Amino acid sequence: MRKLFWFLVILGLLIAAWLGCTVQVGESETVILTRFGDPRVPLEEPGLYFKWPPPIESIVRIDRRIQIQDPPAQEYLTADKKNVIVDCFLAWEVADPERFLKSVRNVSGAESRLNDILLSEINTILGETQLSVLITTAPTDVTMRNVNQEITRRTAAKAAESLGVRVLAAKIKRLNFPGDNKRAVFRRMEADREKIAQEIRSEGFAEAQKIKNQTEREAAAIVSEAQREAERIRGEADAEATRVYAEAFEKDPEFYEFLRALEAYGKIFDESTMWVIPYDSTLLRTLQERPGKPAPETDGD
Repeated sequence: MRKLFWFLVILGLLIAAWLGCTVQVGESETVILTRFGDPRVPLEEPGLYFKWPPPIESIVRIDRRIQIQDPPAQEYLTADKKNVIVDCFLAWEVADPERFLKSVRNVSGAESRLNDILLSEINTILGETQLSVLITTAPTDVTMRNVNQEITRRTAAKAAESLGVRVLAAKIKRLNFPGDNKRAVFRRMEADREKIAQEIRSEGFAEAQKIKNQTEREAAAIVSEAQREAERIRGEADAEATRVYAEAFEKDPEFYEFLRALEAYGKIFDESTMWVIPYDSTLLRTLQERPGKPAPETDGD
């Protein structure tokens, strides 16, 4: 029993010594060895490492995963003195573990410092930006994307220099407006959209006029071609009629003269015409003739 007791004591001391002299580094962390509190060696590769037991060497674990920070919405003033309520977010990771350890030591300390840097930069940038840039849908030289890029750039520069942190994104995710400003903002948005609608209507009218003009030109060309074709056909028909008339005249001149007279009468008279003609007129004799019946003789007196 006594031997078992000492065996367990020695085994416990060996296990404690093993645990105190080894450190295991995970995939998502960096471990910094500190000798009497002074940072010495960062262990970044996953695996098992040996060290001096405490209090000679201690370890500090630093999470290398991407951290998402979502500070509460704040109210800011734009360059044209309009109040806006900004909801933003920040994505970051530890880039320099030793500087990070010396400046903030842990994630909560880094979040506090980063929150101050982010809100300060947003305040500065919005103070240089017109409200119309933040709400317009029309293409401009400065857009919301440019504003977010500038916030990220400035925040990243300060965070890397003072905290050893790499800022991946620092952006405005939502804009809101105090009650007094909402009506002005809505009027501005309506004006922008009305301007865009007017431009679209103007472009549509111009395109419609262009199509109409093109159609009219094509229709005029078709009508002109049809008229030329009609004139050609009419000319050929007149020529053929003249030829037929000439042949008829050569075969029977009297019948030809009679036929031409009927055509002339048809063009001159209609149903409403009152005729007053002499009794011995050739036209009257022609109208009184019937098939199989001789024309009436006229008195020579």
